[in-house]
Amino acid sequence: MEFKDKTILIVSPQAWGKLFVSKHYYATELAQLNNNVYFLNPPNFNLKTEIEINDITSNLHIIDFNPFFPYKLRFHARTVYDFLMIFQVKRIQKKIAKKIDILWCFDFNLFTDLKIFGADISIYHPVDPVILSVQIIPAKSADVIFSVSEKILSNFDKIKKPKSIINHGINDTFKSLALDRQNRPTYKSDTKIRVGYIGNLTRPIINEPIIQTIISEHPQIEFHFWGPFSSDDNNLGGLQKTSAFIEFLKSQKNTFLRGVKVKEELISEISEIDIFLLVYSEDKGSSDRSNSHKLTEYLATGRVTVANRFSHFSDTRDLIIMPETDNDELIPTLFQKVISNLEHYNSPELQRKRIAYALDNTYEKQIERIEKIISENINKKQIG
Repeated sequence: MEFKDKTILIVSPQAWGKLFVSKHYYATELAQLNNNVYFLNPPNFNLKTEIEINDITSNLHIIDFNPFFPYKLRFHARTVYDFLMIFQVKRIQKKIAKKIDILWCFDFNLFTDLKIFGADISIYHPVDPVILSVQIIPAKSADVIFSVSEKILSNFDKIKKPKSIINHGINDTFKSLALDRQNRPTYKSDTKIRVGYIGNLTRPIINEPIIQTIISEHPQIEFHFWGPFSSDDNNLGGLQKTSAFIEFLKSQKNTFLRGVKVKEELISEISEIDIFLLVYSEDKGSSDRSNSHKLTEYLATGRVTVANRFSHFSDTRDLIIMPETDNDELIPTLFQKVISNLEHYNSPELQRKRIAYALDNTYEKQIERIEKIISENINKKQIG
């Protein structure tokens, strides 16, 4: 099946905004392929009308909706909630006024039965930890199941549907950076070492003690953080932190909070970063530490990354420097080892290896892989 000239509805647990993760990038990439893409935001209880559709481009549209029924039924009367959601979907479809060819659902909480959309193809694509049995049920009504790690996909072992791992991707901006550096992956360490982090600093899964230890132990190193550190410009949720960690970062003379940047500006600013850092704690609902979209973006730069153990990368030691176990106490020692020999860890050979991995995981290539899997595994009579 080729994803062109189709009407595609993407169901996302994260709203459209300045910050993009995989759902947003798939939407923009699919729109560029001449599909008519509708991006369904999570329920917006402040919306004055029931359903609104706003155009980002001529073929990329954002849908906001405020459920016509009490949303708390989802938690207290799921059967009633599911029944009423059938009518909510019909109202959304009437507003779209087009038949949905492909339903692409990243949200594992909103809908129990994906067939209520009447799409030719239903894709279930959870990229976050699946922890509840109700989050497994939507896969039963899907035509195909994708996820970003074996750990997440294993939750669906008993469901006899085609399933596959599709890694996180890189957008066109990171692709351009990777192609540029692939041709000239030189590196010469400066007297000033610069460490970078890109992401939502309000997320509760950030391992604050480890990051604080690394910063405190290396006052001669600059640490640069890109991403929201307050509720401003944060469309991804997760604002659950106390201000203590952010205040710590602000108080350090060698730490710089750069805020949210447009992609082109971000790429320009990270060009001088020597090391990238990503340290998450394991959290049942937010992070199983199996994969992260940031890692593929970091790899696109060619520069070395120090991180906690991510199981998806456990067999690729040269790509990301991480402990062999889940013992995060080893991370500061690994960080010291890397900064002591940066020219090795950022050698042309290792940079090319990281960049090649990233370029093999552009969203364009991920969509091609998904097209191939669907074509090979789903009855072609289903496809309109």
